[in-house]
Parts: sequence; C-alpha cells; structure tokens
Amino acid sequence: KAKAMIGDAKWYLGGSSTYNDVTAPMFYTRERGTGVYSGRSTSWTGKVGLMYPSDYGYATSGGTTTNRASCLAKEMYNWDSSSVSDCKSNDWMYNLSRFQWTITPYQGNTYYVIFVYTAGVVSTYASSTLGARPVVHLNSAIKVISGSGTKESPYILSGN
Repeated sequence: KAKAMIGDAKWYLGGSSTYNDVTAPMFYTRERGTGVYSGRSTSWTGKVGLMYPSDYGYATSGGTTTNRASCLAKEMYNWDSSSVSDCKSNDWMYNLSRFQWTITPYQGNTYYVIFVYTAGVVSTYASSTLGARPVVHLNSAIKVISGSGTKESPYILSGN
C-alpha cells in the first residue's frame, strides 16, 4: 500500500561548476540546467532520489538574527559563519552528525557531487562515508490525515 503512494518523478541532474559562491536559488536553477560533466544526462525518471542542495537551502526558516530571506541570499558555503548561524540552526534538514550526499553532480569532475558538510555548509566530494537522504514524491491523491511530522507524531497518510 505504501509503495502505491509513491509516484514517478523527474529528477534533475544539472550540476554546478562551483559551490563556494552559490545560494539556494542559484542551486535550484543549476539543478534544472544543462551543465553536466561531459556526456551525462540532465534528468531521469524514477521513484527514489536524493535531496538537492536547494532542498537543504530552502528548508531553513531563518531565526532571530538572520531572517529566511537573508539566508536564501547568502552563499550556502558560508552558512557556518557566526553572522548567519540561524540559517543552518533553523534548517530542519541540517544534521550535525552526518555528511549528506545530494543528487547534484559537481560539473567539473565525474567523481564529485555537491554534499552538505556537518558544519552546515555545502561543498564537493564523493566518499562512501557520506550519508544519503532518500527522497520520494507522493502521488497527488495522497493526503496527510494526522500527525505533525515529528518522531513522536509521524504523518499518517491516506489515499489511492
């Protein structure tokens, strides 16, 4: 029943040739672009993918010293700066204990991907020690019928 709730999605594979001057909106545009390592595809369709760097960026709510708009305007490589610590500290996808791969390739090297570093910033590298955060797209008929999405109160879904 749960498998039937997951729909096919188009996953964008546009890469980035840099990571240290890129904001969440800039990553979003690059993810959907055509900049890829020589001969690579720009998209694929499937049920399970990985998060995008822009997913991580847009997941911030900002905080008392840095509002969300300022976080989205700040290069994600610099989110470890004390002047914008609200960006990562109030990002529900931030994980202090795990490096996390994204689906977005580093355009300049076939072995590198963009990843979220434990300091809350984005960088490039590919290593088997990094974590993965699987992502699925639910069919449009699926509804949240209860729960708040926390460990103690998970979402209960209905549909199909």
